[in-house]
Amino acid sequence: MIPSPGERPTTRVSQGALRKALSEVTFAAATDEARPILTGVLTRFSGDRLTLAAADNYRIAVKQLPILDPVEDTSLVVPARSYSELMRVLNDADAPIEITVTPNKSQVMFHSEGIDLVSRLIEGQFPNYEPVIPTGHTSRAVIDREAFLSGTRRASIFARDSANIVKIELGGADGEAGGVAITAHAADVGDNADTVEATLEGSATSIAFNARYLIDVLSNLGAEEAALELSGPLAPGVIRGIGKDDYVHVIMPVRTAS
Repeated sequence: MIPSPGERPTTRVSQGALRKALSEVTFAAATDEARPILTGVLTRFSGDRLTLAAADNYRIAVKQLPILDPVEDTSLVVPARSYSELMRVLNDADAPIEITVTPNKSQVMFHSEGIDLVSRLIEGQFPNYEPVIPTGHTSRAVIDREAFLSGTRRASIFARDSANIVKIELGGADGEAGGVAITAHAADVGDNADTVEATLEGSATSIAFNARYLIDVLSNLGAEEAALELSGPLAPGVIRGIGKDDYVHVIMPVRTAS
């Protein structure tokens, strides 16, 4: 018998798995109240899976993780601030935390030994993000996450006076070790170019991103290597963790003059 929302508890999930999942998603939620629904994290239960999704106008983060008790399909939108607070008190152990949705779907409760957190839910329909996630790519680079992050951070220092824009260039060395160039321009100083080693597939291409969005995902991506998948300079870029089929991050490109 699959319990319906409102019976106690709705389901349980590993604290460590939930904490890690929240760290990969919550930072992508909007911080301004122009569209309140985007300040929340879509929390969708379906069978034995929990999907967490956050988005603002420039990026989308989606994470799936297993739950311990299968439930009927139900969707909630939990404020990202509540999840940030929950992250602070969760531990990295496998001990489960109970998740209970009130019958009227106005609140969600998280309970475990030493943890009791109640959050209101955000009313409204979370945007359908799935059509925005690219299903293919024409170029792909597999890069050491820490090297990619370090290179982007260095470039971001130069990018501060140019709308925080960094340019990413992938070569076309099909399947061979090559490089990904990270470039930023500072009006008074000039260009800063950094090249990180990568395994490249597909055609050569370049794209521009807001450096902060790249730094956010690379800082929180729970993998040693990152895959950057592109389909040209104006199509959304996708970042995945190698060995992590349960996570995808989409970043919208920035149009540049050159």
